[in-house]
Amino acid sequence: MTNPKATAAIAVGPTQESVYVMCVQYRGDQFNGWQRQIDQPTVQGHIEAALSQVAAHPIRIAAAGRTDAGVHATGQIINFTTSAVRPLDAWLKGVNSLTPKSIQVAWVRQAPANFHPRYAATARRYNYVYYDRDRFNPFVDGLAWCTENLDQDAMHRAAQWFIGEHDFTTFRAAGCQSLSPKRRVNRCEVRRQGHFVVMEIDASAFLLHMVRNIASALCDVGMGAPTRSVRDLLLVKDRVRLGVTAPPQGLYLTHVSYPGADFPPSPEVPLLNAVS
Repeated sequence: MTNPKATAAIAVGPTQESVYVMCVQYRGDQFNGWQRQIDQPTVQGHIEAALSQVAAHPIRIAAAGRTDAGVHATGQIINFTTSAVRPLDAWLKGVNSLTPKSIQVAWVRQAPANFHPRYAATARRYNYVYYDRDRFNPFVDGLAWCTENLDQDAMHRAAQWFIGEHDFTTFRAAGCQSLSPKRRVNRCEVRRQGHFVVMEIDASAFLLHMVRNIASALCDVGMGAPTRSVRDLLLVKDRVRLGVTAPPQGLYLTHVSYPGADFPPSPEVPLLNAVS
């Protein structure tokens, strides 16, 4: 005679889990940073709460990078593992309906079991946006660094000193915990787009506050400092020699590179086409 309990155990078996990857966009000025905190609103906290509700079980996510408070993203990549079976559209619409309007999922895909958004990434791209005009615009508040009369051509020339592998001691935060101050920058360009000046920088990885400190040094060049001052700052390897760190509201994580991945292109910073 068959044991019904044994039959039930065989029928249930292990639960199969799937891995999903999402592209997330958010306004960082609405949250206390990316990383989950018990008593503060964060991007990770809101997304995990929404995913857990859609999945009907607790969900934890991993991200390509942890952005600071005030920093935005148009191309943050996350993943999560779940045993819940849902259509891709249900994950996207579910998260978008359950999170604040300042967080939106752009797309969702199923991913290989070994995919990790941080460790699989080969490069990250950031934009730093300056609103360069002689009067304040309330519609860019919290979304750009307001400046005046920047020389974007001089900034672009100075930005070329950052390309290649360098010791970025001058450009990292005092609290940076990275074991090495060396990083390789693949590309660093500055362009004007209407009343905006945009710095775009690509590297395999960045140090804490590295992009914002680079943005600060380039702003000094845009206001008249010699382009060689950037070279001098790299060589001196002394954080004290650099001025203030550029504010977080101008910084956007716009793209993360994964070789061979067939992911949709990351959206451009919407502000650049929405405000004159």
